[in-house]
Amino acid sequence: MNSFFKKVKAEFDRQYGQGNEVSLSFVSLGAAMINGLPFKFDIDNKGISSDKGLCVAISGDIVSSGDFGAKEITLSGIIGGRQTTIKKKLNLVTKKDGKIILQAKFQGIKIQSGLELDKDEEKRFEQKLKRQLHFSFIPYYDGKNDGEVMLTVYPYDNVLNGAASKWRNVCADEASLIKYL
Repeated sequence: MNSFFKKVKAEFDRQYGQGNEVSLSFVSLGAAMINGLPFKFDIDNKGISSDKGLCVAISGDIVSSGDFGAKEITLSGIIGGRQTTIKKKLNLVTKKDGKIILQAKFQGIKIQSGLELDKDEEKRFEQKLKRQLHFSFIPYYDGKNDGEVMLTVYPYDNVLNGAASKWRNVCADEASLIKYL
């Protein structure tokens, strides 16, 4: 029975925050990436704060083949108490297994804790909004068929357990989007 409670606690921590680690999650995420149109997503930290920063990676067969790409990614949010916008180049990186990914490193930025919440519901909502990090980039894709990529955002403080990852469909034109909504 004790293992049951440990599993429940682990699942609760995974979904609602972990008190001793940085733990990122997607707050909003587009349904599909469309060639030439902005793609946006927001990240929230359900764990402790960190000064080490984070990394955004986009991977998949269509990235490795060169059919999918993006030039730069923009991060905006309240960082260090000030509204900040940071643009980074999405670099092609070859992993140890030979696969190619797109990657942008945001080293040294402060990821605020998602755990310190006010008791007043309005203030709690306001705090959550202020702590979210907003990302956007413009993908390009010239494949004949729709594809798929893995979007991963991981904190340097907790790479293995704190990452947020989701597969997203990729379309060559906006007419394909309807089937993903």
